[in-house]
Amino acid sequence: MRSALASVGLKLHKSSTPLTLCGRDELREASRHNFHNERPILGLARWSTTTAASGQVIAREFNDILIQKHLPEEHFRTVAIHELTHAWFFYNNYRDLPLEVEEGMCVMMEYIWLKNQDTKDAEFRRMAIESSDDPVYGLGFQKARAALKLMPLKTLLIFIKERKKFPTRWSAFFFQ
Repeated sequence: MRSALASVGLKLHKSSTPLTLCGRDELREASRHNFHNERPILGLARWSTTTAASGQVIAREFNDILIQKHLPEEHFRTVAIHELTHAWFFYNNYRDLPLEVEEGMCVMMEYIWLKNQDTKDAEFRRMAIESSDDPVYGLGFQKARAALKLMPLKTLLIFIKERKKFPTRWSAFFFQ
């Protein structure tokens, strides 16, 4: 899955991304977000940050990726792509992104990978992503997909890092 991400320009190089299979309860307990209580959580990326008394970040460490055990292989791979995208954001110092932006881009990477899979399950998952009305994942994906039509992925990633939002048609036109 690391090579699948690398094929679209998101290289993790030799960054450590340990992966642990676990149960849904452990995933829920490890989650940093309360919206996971409304739907099943299948994976998450964990990292830690050490701050000084002033609030300045003095150390950051990627811990691991948790993925629910017993998922079918293609579903596992989709979750792995999503969580590895979070790892890529971490290792490339994308900080304080709004959830809609970061999750939207992670779902976009899932979607891109699924487009290259010729199975009924992949088709079903793509359709579920396209039709999701989830305010974080669904709307985030829709905005990420629209942004990708405005600029290449590499440029979009630079824009997001600098501006912490998706581009509008005008901001994309005038960006670099």
